[in-house]
Amino acid sequence: MLKSLQQRDWLRPLCAALLAIMTVTIIFTAEGITPFGNHNLLISDMGGQYLSFFTAYRHALLEHNFQLYSFSQSLGGSAVPTIAYYLMSPFNLIILLFPATALPTGLSILIIIKIAAIAGTTTLFLQRHYRTTSWAACLFGLAFSLSGFVALNYFTIMWLDALIWLPLILIGLEHLIMTGHAAMFFWWLWISIITNYYLGYMTCLFVICYFAYLLFEMKAPGTSLWQVLKQRAHLIRRVVVTALLSGISTLFLLIPTLLGMLQTAKSTVEKSSYYPTPQFGLSVLSQFGLGANNYATRLEHDPTLFSTTFVVLLVLVFFVHPQVKRAHKAHVLALLLILFLSMAIRTLDTAWHMFQRPAGFPYREAFFFSFVMVMVAFEAWQAGAKKIERKWQWGLPLILMGALVIGWRHQLPSTSSVSKQTLMISLCFVIVTALILFTTRHLVRAGLLTGVVTAELVGNGILTMQKSPFGNQAVFQRAYQSEYRQMQAVNDPDGQLYRVENRNTLINKAYNYNSQYRNYNDPMLFNFHDVTYYSSTFNNQTRLMLKSLGFFSKNARRVSSEGLNRVSAMLLGVKYSVMLNTTGEASTKTLASHAGMGFAVPTDLTTLSLHADSAIVNQEAILQRLRPSATPYFANATIVKQLVKHNKTAKEYPYSHTLWLKANHTGNLYYDDPSASSKYTTMRVNGQLVKTKFNANGGVVLRNLGFFNKGSLVKLTVKTTHAKLTNRLHLASLDQAAFRTIYHGLQGSAFIPEYHASGLNTVVSGHMTNDNHRQWLYVAIPADTGWHVTVNGHDVTRKEKTVLGGMQAIPIQPGKNQVKMVYHVPGGHLGALISLFSLASFSGITWWWRRDRQA
Repeated sequence: MLKSLQQRDWLRPLCAALLAIMTVTIIFTAEGITPFGNHNLLISDMGGQYLSFFTAYRHALLEHNFQLYSFSQSLGGSAVPTIAYYLMSPFNLIILLFPATALPTGLSILIIIKIAAIAGTTTLFLQRHYRTTSWAACLFGLAFSLSGFVALNYFTIMWLDALIWLPLILIGLEHLIMTGHAAMFFWWLWISIITNYYLGYMTCLFVICYFAYLLFEMKAPGTSLWQVLKQRAHLIRRVVVTALLSGISTLFLLIPTLLGMLQTAKSTVEKSSYYPTPQFGLSVLSQFGLGANNYATRLEHDPTLFSTTFVVLLVLVFFVHPQVKRAHKAHVLALLLILFLSMAIRTLDTAWHMFQRPAGFPYREAFFFSFVMVMVAFEAWQAGAKKIERKWQWGLPLILMGALVIGWRHQLPSTSSVSKQTLMISLCFVIVTALILFTTRHLVRAGLLTGVVTAELVGNGILTMQKSPFGNQAVFQRAYQSEYRQMQAVNDPDGQLYRVENRNTLINKAYNYNSQYRNYNDPMLFNFHDVTYYSSTFNNQTRLMLKSLGFFSKNARRVSSEGLNRVSAMLLGVKYSVMLNTTGEASTKTLASHAGMGFAVPTDLTTLSLHADSAIVNQEAILQRLRPSATPYFANATIVKQLVKHNKTAKEYPYSHTLWLKANHTGNLYYDDPSASSKYTTMRVNGQLVKTKFNANGGVVLRNLGFFNKGSLVKLTVKTTHAKLTNRLHLASLDQAAFRTIYHGLQGSAFIPEYHASGLNTVVSGHMTNDNHRQWLYVAIPADTGWHVTVNGHDVTRKEKTVLGGMQAIPIQPGKNQVKMVYHVPGGHLGALISLFSLASFSGITWWWRRDRQA
């Protein structure tokens, strides 16, 4: 009976998974993380991005309204890059079991399940690779599942899948080498790329390194590398062909994703990213101890090499073990060295990151190094740690302790250095682990090591979570319910298309103050359409166009609604302005300037080019093209008097300017500083603080100072970095009456469309009346090659124009026009055809290989 149980491969992976669940549960309980407490993981990108994406994903699946184009991604854009990067994991279906209010709890459960899966698949690999039924494999699987990479990046939830599939890919590769059967390798590699193409790409690079390592392992003594390549040419061809066809079979997803990502700011290349310079020094040695990183260092740190003292000691044992062949040691050392240098040298590290420097969270390939360490450590365990010489049993712990001290001393200058107390804990774990490893007997050793390793992983997990600004789950549930209910009046996901200005928020109360949540993805969280968006997949053309109209964009990944005014609201189809109420119903205002999602425009508008960071200049030019006027729509305010004070103790904005202005139009007065030198959060008008939703200090944004009658005197106080206000500064009033004439004229040709899903396509359709015999319909939807447009049944797709730096203009006829826009994901059909061809090729080739093998 016992022998039968030992032969079941699934028992030890299951045991490892349960150990991981227990360990993570202890960590989460200690930190009070839901469902074991009231804290939730609304931190970093989990709170700013992933929660919103998962909420939108859940809503789309449950409402059967899954679309590949999203109008909740700022002005709209292909959802494929977002889906491919964040949402393709099959584990994500677990969130369907949770209501939207409990989704943070669902994400915590999802993290626990993924970590358990990492432990299980790693244990399975160790069993298969070393052909063993040792229960110790569970402990090594646990060590990898909570290694330094996982402990620091656990909330970057989509990356965890790569660690789940990695052991299965290697099992498939070795199965192909042993039996010639390629299906297992093909499909696990395929799944890895599909679930997260970014780390899937890294996995492909690691597979190349690992396969080269296996070729050296298969080399007979005395034979040259060239002879090995000739002897194994048949095997090499099979592996290469299988890997290539597996990768090509994912192009149904990757081609549309690539085309989408080429529209982001990530397409820019910095030469400095390719300089062969070292990236870290001896401080990296501190990473072998626990607590080397925490939440505060997540954006900048040395490679996360922690995989328990137990593993590191056994890796050292491996290299001095008398029963391990010298050639085998050399091959392992070469593999580890290649992986280490790929992080240490900037050129190689950039190549691992798809030839782009990561914006925070560096060394995302570090888990491959940890995996090889775990694999090597398990081999040393199998060989018997006590078989090394007595001098090494004393010497190896001393070497590791010395390395930890050296690493600790070299990382002291950093802002978030490891404390002396944490170093002492690491040194104690070295001593205790070494004593157990080298002085105890089999059963006692196994039990003690399980306890020590688990304790070290728990300790590292808790230390790594230090300084994490956890959210409040109870507050989140109440705030989400209230905000969703109040936004239901304007969140029409399958009806009339329009945008909403969400002027405030309730959900912020659920976030810790230090997390600085700025509501960029509220449209996805609450299912409405706004201007705001934050994602690594953001279309840069759309972002730059919005920035030129006065919207604040902190960096290439985000844009806010800060800067919206009457002109941009009219241009972008903003219909409602919503002010949420903490106790009752939201105050919803219909904007008088709303002229649908587009309107008839003269040809002159289609030739207008906008200037970067000159909102008032650009808006004046747009209004003049819509309705030429000898009198400017924006009249510069007259500076009657100004006073400057210098605060020598202020670090960023030492100059305080007080200006007395005279408004020269009746309407809203605007402040536009293209030099990005102003502090907006302390700006005051007539003694009253100018309210701001996003912190745009030091940025470029159009600020509304309020409504004033012509001739009014206005007192403005603003802090800047300069003693004199720059010549580019604009202070101007928009003529309310003249602007009203424009939008009233445009409302007669308003395009008020509806949209719906048709299969995987998005359809936008509606009619408009062109009584002014203008040639073009301006549409407040970003230009995209995926749109197929017909007007009155005639295809006008190739006759469209890109206007205002990113929007669409469609040719129309006099009178009534029925406009239909159907979005087909660019590259979708081509990618699908190539993938089908690749799958068919793989089926044919494997049949041929099988026939050839049988013959």
